[in-house]
Parts: sequence; C-alpha cells; structure tokens
Amino acid sequence: MKKTVFISSTYLDLKEERKKVWECLEKFDVAVKGMEQFGARKSNPLETCLAEVEQSDIYVGILGMRYGSEEPNLGKSYSQLEYEKAIEQNKEILIYIIDEENSTVKPNLIQFDKIHKLNNFKTVLKERHTIDAFSNSQDLVLKLQRQFSKYLTPKKEIVIADEYENTKKILDLFFLVPSIYSGREIKLKVKFTGPPKPVSKPICQNFNFDFGKTIINQITVEYPVFEFKNFKHIFIEFRLFEKFISMDKNLEYEIYAKVLFKDEKAKTLTTDFRDRTERVYNESYIDSNDNYYDHELPEPYYDILKIGDGQIALSLKDIIAKEPKTTQK
Repeated sequence: MKKTVFISSTYLDLKEERKKVWECLEKFDVAVKGMEQFGARKSNPLETCLAEVEQSDIYVGILGMRYGSEEPNLGKSYSQLEYEKAIEQNKEILIYIIDEENSTVKPNLIQFDKIHKLNNFKTVLKERHTIDAFSNSQDLVLKLQRQFSKYLTPKKEIVIADEYENTKKILDLFFLVPSIYSGREIKLKVKFTGPPKPVSKPICQNFNFDFGKTIINQITVEYPVFEFKNFKHIFIEFRLFEKFISMDKNLEYEIYAKVLFKDEKAKTLTTDFRDRTERVYNESYIDSNDNYYDHELPEPYYDILKIGDGQIALSLKDIIAKEPKTTQK
C-alpha cells in the first residue's frame, strides 16, 4: 500500500531543501503532503495543515533558522503545531535540524526575535528523538534517502545512488575545501582495532562533543580504498556506545560517519579519568660518589600521584553489521 509523507518546515530559509526533498521522493512510490500543494481551501490554514498530517504515515520535520509564522490564538508556529499533531497521532517521525556551525545561513533570513522559541522547540525535539543534522540541501537529501529506503518502496525504474561513489566525491571535495564540506556524511566499510579510549577535553571542545560521553577507537578503512591515511580513528558519542561495545570486533562493518574539520590543533587526543601513580626522575639526585655527610642520598626516582581529568572527529553516525559469510554445504 502506498504511504504518505508530510514535509513540515518553514519556507523562506528552506526553499531549496524542500525542493530537493520533493525531488528525492519522486524516486519512491509515495504520496507527498506539504504546503506546496495546499492550494485554496475553505478551511483555515491550521485546519488544513493538521488534516494533512492526520492523513500521512510519515512526518518529516526540517528545522532551519526560523521559527516560522505563528497561529494567533495559540502562540505557536504552524511547524510546531504540525509536529504536536504527528506526536498525538503516533506517526513515524523523522527530525532534521540544521547544523548551525557548518551551514551558510543568510543573516536576513534569521528571525532574531523568535530565536528563544526556536531553540526551545529544538530542545524538545532533541530530548524526544534521535535527530540528525544537515549542512545543506544535498546533505539533507542523502540522509533522508537512506531513511526513505527503509520505509518506502522505490520505483523500479529508479536506481538509488551508489553511496560509496558519493563518499569518494565528497572526500575529493573535502580535502580541497574542508571548511565548506565539514559536516557531510559518508559511508565506509571499516574494521575497529585496539581498545576504545575516552576523548580529551580539548578535542571535545573543538568538535562540540560531550566531554565524558565520547570515546575514540582506531579503525582501518577497508572500502573505498584511498591513498590518504587521514582516517585512523573515529569518535563515538554516547548514543551509539552500547551498540559499539556489544559488537564483535573481528567483523567488518559498514558505517555512516561525519567528516569534520577545525583549523585549531588540539594537543591531546585521549584522556584518562583514573588517578594513577607516575614515577618521575628526581632532578636533585646527586651521583653517589659525591660527599653526603648530613643526610641520606636521595633516590634517583620518586612517585607522584597524577590526578585524572575528572570530567569525563570522523564522528560515527550509525553502524551496520556485515553479515558473516556462510559455508556452502
């Protein structure tokens, strides 16, 4: 049975994103609902959009830098009211929020007077859902295409883009202008090697990871094959921690990861939260041949207590286990 997708967002700041999402959905056997096809109706705007949400199977919420027009009597934006209707109706919900750090948003499109309401709305979404971030329309569509492939039936004549080829294209551009392509998502086949370690505070501050909730692990990239060796580690945030810890590290995995760029260099990659004793050289040590009349010769080394940090960027987004090969009988 054909499913229906409702696209919810503000319009002025996300015109290009909405257009690309509609084009993406043309690859699937699906009905699409959104402001583009509301047209003239007798019902008021709120009744119209909420009725469309009710008739949909999947709600796609896209948030940029505008809170949007508000319903006069309720004091909430139409986008937020559409979301609340989707929650009430128990719809399948996909949430995408603009990556403010890696996107280019025109200042004249930002509703500065409604930033507080927008941030509160985003906070609610982040608490209730596993949200994803997007840096531009192409990045958003690639992420949505993967999700749509789980819920929707592709049209037979349409071939979904090869994600590994797309990885190569993104990385070719990333190493030319990394600041522009920072935040883009790629697909890799990897093996995880060595033990995981906690990430240092400078690294967390650099890449906006939660300090004390992020680990790092060595990887080898099995596919695609690259000449460069930049990706030797991957950062793993807490939402994927349990899944990662339970994995069989002898297997190869397909993963989605975000490429990140910062021009600041952090001094230490990992940290240690444990207090531990460290033996150091005693600079006051004097060779035993020297005369020491009034006290004992000092030891050449002594122990000090090193206090742990105490507060406990390829960044992992998802893991897909590669099925082990079976032997033919």
